[in-house]
Amino acid sequence: MSTSDFHPSLTITAVSGSADETSAIRVRQLRVVHAPRAGRWAMSTIGRTPVEIGRVGQTQSPLALDDKEVSRLHAVVEPDGAGGFRLVDRGSRNGTFVDGQKIEAARLEHGAVVRVGKTLLLFLDHAVTGDVTAVAESPRLLGRSEVMRRLRADLAMVAPRTIPVLVLGETGVGKELVAEEIHRQSGRSGQFIAVNCAALPEALAESELFGHVAGAFTGAKARSDGLFMAANHGTLFLDEVGESPAPIQAKLLRALAKGEVRAVGASEAVTVDVRIVAATNRDLSAEVAADSFRADLFARLSGWVQRIPPLRERKEDILPLAAMFLARVAPSATISTNAAEALLLYHWPFNVRELEQVISAAGVRAAGVNRVRCEHLPEAIAATLGPRAQLKEPVANESEPHPVMPQVPRDAVPARDDLMAVLAYFGGNVAQVAEYFGKDRKQVYRWAERYQIDLDQVRRP
Repeated sequence: MSTSDFHPSLTITAVSGSADETSAIRVRQLRVVHAPRAGRWAMSTIGRTPVEIGRVGQTQSPLALDDKEVSRLHAVVEPDGAGGFRLVDRGSRNGTFVDGQKIEAARLEHGAVVRVGKTLLLFLDHAVTGDVTAVAESPRLLGRSEVMRRLRADLAMVAPRTIPVLVLGETGVGKELVAEEIHRQSGRSGQFIAVNCAALPEALAESELFGHVAGAFTGAKARSDGLFMAANHGTLFLDEVGESPAPIQAKLLRALAKGEVRAVGASEAVTVDVRIVAATNRDLSAEVAADSFRADLFARLSGWVQRIPPLRERKEDILPLAAMFLARVAPSATISTNAAEALLLYHWPFNVRELEQVISAAGVRAAGVNRVRCEHLPEAIAATLGPRAQLKEPVANESEPHPVMPQVPRDAVPARDDLMAVLAYFGGNVAQVAEYFGKDRKQVYRWAERYQIDLDQVRRP
């Protein structure tokens, strides 16, 4: 089967607003994120005319699915009369589910997880502005969601500047990865130096940051330049800056304000050229109001405030990321429909870091069956399906659903994880991978050799 038989998503889109650089376009999409491998899907506009969801060959709708468990006319998407849309089941044989619950009719809210047969869809409702420049994914910033697209565009704007950046986000969203990406795009010649402010002993913090001269204190037998000097002409990443003790906050303020540091025991300050990127999962505005964080330091750090969205706000990235993580530990394994639905329904309090750990462990547990099922997931995740999590799914075959094709750029040399994801999708078929990238098969073999990928382990039996 050629790559033309595979499609990365099925999207029904409703658009309102204008497309100039300042106004926002409201985009509503019903996007397939997990489906049977075969199928030809198109794009349609949601308007006053209802859009049918049914089986391929039984409806002319763009939502004609090649899924044997989808009824001839399974459900309908229609305006709800209040400016939104609702999904109505049309007496389907296997039922229609929204956010894990079987429904007869339900209003579709942003992020709603829809299941018909063995096909999973996401309803997305977001504003797209015309001033966002398309920035390609990087190994540090993966994801094709609108919020990740905006994040990459923001970082591309601020990275070449010298202003400090304050990165805000929950635990596990990848704050250090964002800091590394800022440094990579900055063009600065120095190093990227990361320091966890929460782990700095208060008694030694000043020495760690600014250095010390020999004999400055007991045990200081030799001179140390400190982390600011190590990051000279580069980037210093202050992780968990909200945990910094008050005396160190004062020292940091001086370094940022004056562009100079004075080592412990030294009589003179030294000028440094350091780009500061700080990060915290705390609400620093509230900390300032409570007098537990210096207002003047907050003002210095927040030249540019960059929020990283939690994983639950970009559900369309969950399954592609899961497929990538799974390819690292079990290249030929797939994710069952029930497991994929549970991954989409879970709230991910520890974000991408948690997803990586969950999928890595699940891939190991599923080694015998080569397919991740609910039983291989933590109980809290499987429980999102309720009693359906206990249902045994049949062994995978050619008609079973597979994750949608990885959204890997075709016109660039793939990173190792990207190549693994595409190899895993095509079951190690080098000819299909070569066609995907528009290259000769020899080039795929060269990439595999460069990344030390054993193609025999990737090929499906």
